[in-house]
Amino acid sequence: MAYQELCKSYQSIVDFRAKLLGFLPLASGASLFAVLGNGTNPVPYYASVAGLFGFAITLGLFFYELRGLQRAAAFERTGRQLESELGLANGQFGVQPAPQLHGFVDARGAAWVIYPSVLAAWGYLVGLQHLGVWGSAILGIVVAIGVGAWFARRMKAVEASHAAQVAPAMG
Repeated sequence: MAYQELCKSYQSIVDFRAKLLGFLPLASGASLFAVLGNGTNPVPYYASVAGLFGFAITLGLFFYELRGLQRAAAFERTGRQLESELGLANGQFGVQPAPQLHGFVDARGAAWVIYPSVLAAWGYLVGLQHLGVWGSAILGIVVAIGVGAWFARRMKAVEASHAAQVAPAMG
């Protein structure tokens, strides 16, 4: 019974993440297009405010994504332990494909691409009126690299913290 509930909880996180990762770029792209139009009109006076709003919302969703990743990892650890105790050799937690392309093709890989890209697009909109096209493009790239680097450092810190907690429990 506990294993079934764990599987349901884990699957609900995975389903929500998949929907969010699919919907976020679509909604952001539509919003950016709505603000900028077809590109022939001048940048609207409210573009920076709309960009800040979109950036803040996306950043909040990114933090929620990180929390979802933490919860999913905890469910995976518990699931592997339960599978071991139940003698399940081919459970959904114990048998998983290894990450490919230096970790980009795994549960976090989509987040590595989507969130920095969407934040970069909102950063571009924030700076477009005052920095112009090239300045805004540079701002967007800096935002994407900064968020990606922060995400990498944060995930390594979380994994190191978990390894430190697991090691004494196993010893």
